[in-house]
Amino acid sequence: MVNKIKDYLDLIHSEIQECYADEINLRETDFEKYNIFDFANFHLIYQYILNDNFEKNDFFISIPEDEYRENFFTSIFHSIVLIKLYQNYFNYEKSNPPLDKNDLVYSHSRKRVFQVIRKTPSGLTLKYKFPKKSEGDGNFTISGHKFYKINPNLSNGRNTSKNIDNYINFLYNVFGRNFPFITDFKSRTLVIAEKQFFRESKFLPIRYTNKKGKISNDLPFFSYLVECCNDFNSAQNFLLNENQQFDEIIIIGDTKYRNSFDFILQDKYRDKYKNIILIGTDKPSSENQFLEWWWSNDEVKIANNETPNETIKVKLNNSNLYSSFIELSKEIEQIKVESKVNLAFILKYTNFFLRMILVNTNLSKGIYQEYLDRLNHYFQSDSFSEELNNLFYEKDIYNPDTIKGFTDRIFNLFSKISSILENENLKWNYIKRKAKENSHKPVYVVIEKKNYDAIFNQIKNERTNNIRLISDKRIDNSKLYLDKWINDEQQNSENRIVIVPYLNNLELYAKIKSIKGNCEVLCYENLDEISFDNVVQAYQNQEKTRLNHKDRLEFFKTNFIHSTEIKKRELDDIFAFDLNSDSFKNNPYETIDLPKEQAIYEIEFSDGTKDKFDSSKGVFLIENNEQIKTTIGEVYVNATIRFYQNNSKEEFRKILRIFDTENLLDSFDKYSESWKQTLKDLSSKFESTEKLFDALFTSFKINYNTFRLYLDEKSSTRFPRVKTLEVIRDFCLNNNRSSDLIVTEFDKFKVYSKKDHSIRQQAGKILGNDLLDYVASNKEEKSDSLKKLPTEILEKLTETIQEKTIIKKTLVDE
Repeated sequence: MVNKIKDYLDLIHSEIQECYADEINLRETDFEKYNIFDFANFHLIYQYILNDNFEKNDFFISIPEDEYRENFFTSIFHSIVLIKLYQNYFNYEKSNPPLDKNDLVYSHSRKRVFQVIRKTPSGLTLKYKFPKKSEGDGNFTISGHKFYKINPNLSNGRNTSKNIDNYINFLYNVFGRNFPFITDFKSRTLVIAEKQFFRESKFLPIRYTNKKGKISNDLPFFSYLVECCNDFNSAQNFLLNENQQFDEIIIIGDTKYRNSFDFILQDKYRDKYKNIILIGTDKPSSENQFLEWWWSNDEVKIANNETPNETIKVKLNNSNLYSSFIELSKEIEQIKVESKVNLAFILKYTNFFLRMILVNTNLSKGIYQEYLDRLNHYFQSDSFSEELNNLFYEKDIYNPDTIKGFTDRIFNLFSKISSILENENLKWNYIKRKAKENSHKPVYVVIEKKNYDAIFNQIKNERTNNIRLISDKRIDNSKLYLDKWINDEQQNSENRIVIVPYLNNLELYAKIKSIKGNCEVLCYENLDEISFDNVVQAYQNQEKTRLNHKDRLEFFKTNFIHSTEIKKRELDDIFAFDLNSDSFKNNPYETIDLPKEQAIYEIEFSDGTKDKFDSSKGVFLIENNEQIKTTIGEVYVNATIRFYQNNSKEEFRKILRIFDTENLLDSFDKYSESWKQTLKDLSSKFESTEKLFDALFTSFKINYNTFRLYLDEKSSTRFPRVKTLEVIRDFCLNNNRSSDLIVTEFDKFKVYSKKDHSIRQQAGKILGNDLLDYVASNKEEKSDSLKKLPTEILEKLTETIQEKTIIKKTLVDE
């Protein structure tokens, strides 16, 4: 596809050169710096502005984020100036403007500024406006000489001659010697952009107004071709509200228009300008109609004489692993034949194993086992019952033992896949071999943030000292992370070797295309190779969507043509991710892991204490005097862990209040107690909890033990799932309890349930992860959440960090 884009851009470039051959000298000094990207942007703006159709739509040019180049502002600036000068040429009055007494004039041949004393039949009587010491204040008469009338209020006399000469030479070089010296402009543009945009020239008819209204760049013009401001507020206050009018407003950068576009439109409707040109990454959220040009990612690079990075797919053949996937797929197909129920959605959970490169440690075994435990637990959970049992119920299959028999068959094959990768991980073997082959240089491996410590410890244990880890997301300042690494020219250089062990999302793919060195993506042949190919195809489809946008034909005859052949493979369905959905973009790994059902472990410690923890609770594993960040679910029996444990409800509530920016905690308590009290009243009416459960959950099912705990005085459940709340509400309506709070204010239940969960999640993150990171960094690295805590609370929390050894670990229903 890269070669197709190159061919396309070459044809576009030829069209541009042909278009201006008789009008503008495209070999002039500034144009020599232009590449195809700059020429194309020049052409887009030029053609749009000179389009005299009064009903034309506004114009939007999309440039992918972080793709602004060093020459970008220069080329856009230069383009606007040339376009507006050429436009003013058609409005220019060819005869010299009349001269009157006290006018200032400039002589190009003498390179001096004069003041007109009087006009006589024999010529003009002048005096030097800025005389040298030897010239005095005397008058003299000149006839038959070419003078240019300039702004009489000019104050910067020392630079005037130089500025005017530069301006005239600029006009001659670009347009030829017959182009007039214009100092008054009828066609004008307003530009909103970063200040660096305005620093391109000191002699052109450009004027910058800062946020305080201070005007810089005093030049010998009666009006200015381009007025510039750093933001729209400044433009409104000092230009638009002063009755100045423009042909168009050009705004460069999303931040310059994103939050003020409605106001920008309003001034268009007030006739302050006829059209709007936006140059940024995304269009504003508006119904306003735009003519559009969308630069594609690779197109920008190629148009700037760069070669887009082509990631190398390294295919690893593991026949046993592939056979197990086929066996699992066929087992699911067999269940479909037997029961008419399609359980293919379960296949996506196998991606967890394909991502793993942890091997040969107690921790790696713990991580594999924890996933299997949670998978098995999930097969028996309320969430899975809702997703799975309803499928069987629809086919008139109600026997729990029958359903469990199907899920056991699937689970056994998941265990087989886990065992294969625990015994031999080809991805890790490849990384080690690559490091050995390049022992004289570092080999960088991009890994998930949550696995950083575990893999770092694995590298130390195996003494592969030249492997360097890059986290996919920021951890702290001491550890490499991808965004920072890519933007570091010393790190991201052409001689680097970078390995990505698993890739299934567009965002990561777009980032690694910015890697200058050799980037390899590891794939199991015919397994997650499919995932990688799908990402590449999706990326190319995005590119083609931009390159084939219908509005391009408004500017060029050349059309982009490229076709790809999509091959069908046996396990395609496992990797059919919705790459463009927001949930997948935000977390492309977790969306294909188990749903975030709460999994609770009961832990017995060597000191005789017991406690229950959520599987995702952050802990530090202490192993060989090293501190490895992991979770309670992933640690193993006989492991020593360091963790936060504070049973003070008062302190926890103080933390909750920090994140309760709307002061809703008391309301949460009221509504939380309300639905539980409703259930208690109904339980009494139906004479038992079990009878109420049978009456409530007829079509929609939840686990009875979960329901029983709702009525327990010690229950920690604040709000159940919304679907459960809906069942309780409907049941109340059908049983003469329409005045219960869950009926009268059900919408608040939905809102408060979500907000309460969010607040507690933030507090849990502090206590499960951020606090441990803070302690591990010797109290130097504070997360944004920890910064919100008062010092005295933070110190109290830090003191609660404990260190204990696990002797028993059990996954329990809670």
